[in-house]
Amino acid sequence: MATPPVSNLPTDPIIPLTPELRAAYQDLYNKIQAQLDSTMDLAVIQALNAWQPEVDQVLRKDDLCKLASNTASFDALRKQINHTNEGLETLKGQISSIASHFAMAAEILAAITKVLSLIP
Repeated sequence: MATPPVSNLPTDPIIPLTPELRAAYQDLYNKIQAQLDSTMDLAVIQALNAWQPEVDQVLRKDDLCKLASNTASFDALRKQINHTNEGLETLKGQISSIASHFAMAAEILAAITKVLSLIP
């Protein structure tokens, strides 16, 4: 997993994810995938490739929590969400610095902001 920066993001998200937050993570995942499919910019590919799997893990672990509904799954998802959200802050900074290289930067940044804003 990529190493995220230290941040003041909330560390106690609601588990399992609310439908709105889950949809926001799914939208972010889809936007990252669309950009990966359409870019040749190595900096963009590297930045997005580092965090797309982390967003995917949030979605997968949320599914596991819904199926298992146990404390260990909740803890694993909480850790994954916190790790991923901290990394998304890093990705947001990276995208901001290279935004001129791809047109979907605003959409991905908005999707990240939406995900992060839905965490209480």
